[in-house]
Amino acid sequence: MAFADEIVQSIRQLCVPLAIILYGEKRTLSTDKLKAASVCVIVPDGTDKHALQHALYLAIVADVPVNLTLYTVQEWDALTQDEDSYAAWIRRKGRVLYEQIT
Repeated sequence: MAFADEIVQSIRQLCVPLAIILYGEKRTLSTDKLKAASVCVIVPDGTDKHALQHALYLAIVADVPVNLTLYTVQEWDALTQDEDSYAAWIRRKGRVLYEQIT
């Protein structure tokens, strides 16, 4: 199973994300081997992001460190309206690994 698939599966086992976006990868220069990844998770409004983030860090099994950024739908919608925000940058530069079809 590919790294991205493992991350998506681990996250979806603990919550119902609206989207999972890979927005950063650190790789070695000599071999291009993945050393770390940054993932954004968009969760429903009202989610206890702190508790969920803690649970996700404990549940994600990966060969490399995974940095998690969580936004509620309301936060994501508001922040992505500002093109200078970190959320807007993630939206522009990230690669969607999972998106809930509504």
